[in-house]
Amino acid sequence: MIIKQVFKKDINRNIETVIKADDREHISDEVAEYVVTDEIGKKIRDFFQAYNDYGGANGVWISGFFGSGKSHLLKILSYVLENKKFDGYHSGDLFAEKIESDEMLKGDVLAATKIPSESVLFNIDQQAQITSKSDANAILSVFYKVFFDHLGYYGFQPHVAEFEMWLDKQSHYADFKLKFGKEYGRTWEESRVDYFDPMVTGAVAKVLGELNKTDSDKYESILDDIEDKQKQSIEDFCERVQDYLKTKPKGF
Repeated sequence: MIIKQVFKKDINRNIETVIKADDREHISDEVAEYVVTDEIGKKIRDFFQAYNDYGGANGVWISGFFGSGKSHLLKILSYVLENKKFDGYHSGDLFAEKIESDEMLKGDVLAATKIPSESVLFNIDQQAQITSKSDANAILSVFYKVFFDHLGYYGFQPHVAEFEMWLDKQSHYADFKLKFGKEYGRTWEESRVDYFDPMVTGAVAKVLGELNKTDSDKYESILDDIEDKQKQSIEDFCERVQDYLKTKPKGF
């Protein structure tokens, strides 16, 4: 017998040596191959019980030595809680199947997957801009950016994201992107990187004028105006998240 024939999985497949929060290429494999040790099982039992029976706690601290698997566990939990489907498998259901010696934990995992939710997984150091790391509000800025990105807005430039959110509230965002693409010749997602380009701002103004049936000159400096008025605070961020939650099913 050849040694490689002993293994269920292809030993020549690519196996990442470091877990990356933004790697989404092999999610079903990551969940299927994750090993729930007795020690991890004990810890996540408390976690899932608390998650299913929410009592006011709003944070979990994962501690351990370097290389002990903290990031790996966090990434797996983010998949399991959202129970998102990858390669034909629901992550939470796939994870629950791996738990064979603890029926209570298995039941808690399956119960958690029934709670509608979205996971926003990110590496805070990767998301922080170099110029913001000395800023007292650096962490808050990252939360804004990641939240805007999650909603499909341009989080790298918060004032552009604010503009897109404003359009969405008026139910104009989809029409705006369609008309902008026809006017400018490139998609809005491609063009918003150059939001300061006079050609881009001109197209933005013209499209807004058409959408609102008014003079396009009123919108020539709309992006600059939003940037000047933009203010970030913990309270404002929480209100934005709360507004988003209101658009979701009960219990989300």
